[in-house]
Amino acid sequence: MKISRIFKWLKGLSREEWAKNLCLKVLEKMPNDYLVYTEELKSDIIGHVLTDFRSIPYRYNFFFNTSVSERFEKRSEPYFYLNGFILSNAYEKNIDLSIYFARGLIAGISFSTKEKFNLTDLQVDINNVKKTLIVEQLSQSFWDEFRKIHNKYPAINISEIYEVNLDGRCIYHLLDIDDGDFVGYEMSNGFVKVCHDDLETISNIPNLDEYF
Repeated sequence: MKISRIFKWLKGLSREEWAKNLCLKVLEKMPNDYLVYTEELKSDIIGHVLTDFRSIPYRYNFFFNTSVSERFEKRSEPYFYLNGFILSNAYEKNIDLSIYFARGLIAGISFSTKEKFNLTDLQVDINNVKKTLIVEQLSQSFWDEFRKIHNKYPAINISEIYEVNLDGRCIYHLLDIDDGDFVGYEMSNGFVKVCHDDLETISNIPNLDEYF
């Protein structure tokens, strides 16, 4: 379902602008340790937002503008998330929010509801916010396959690889392409291209030659 059908009240405010404004309102309440992430947002690090409304909580994954992410990325930084944010406005109460981070970059957000809510007069409660480290371990069988892939395509950035679940299919993100689409690898099907249309269309591709 397209975001415009869900957030009709946004009136031309893009999904990316909405996510940026929301994160700024939230992170500006946090200690100075998180100022770098507001700098990223103000530098327009969010190139595209891919929604996942099949998962609960409902997830918005950020795809980066590479020219910006390269300035801020710290590959030694761990994956972690902040949860416990409570959002409210004149119409909505007690919306749970979590924010995800990876390699020094703000990577996405999730909510307890997919109902629309306005950012005007948004109240942010950070009293119960907690930081949780994520230890992401990809399967050994994938790394065995990836050695062969990397030999042919050494330009793939290993730090960009992570697991994505789409309709029960496990796809390993390899690289971003135009307009938030990405190329990945599926153990049972090989290389795939994931497009961010209504159904997040997944199509098989023979190789990655056209991308390098």
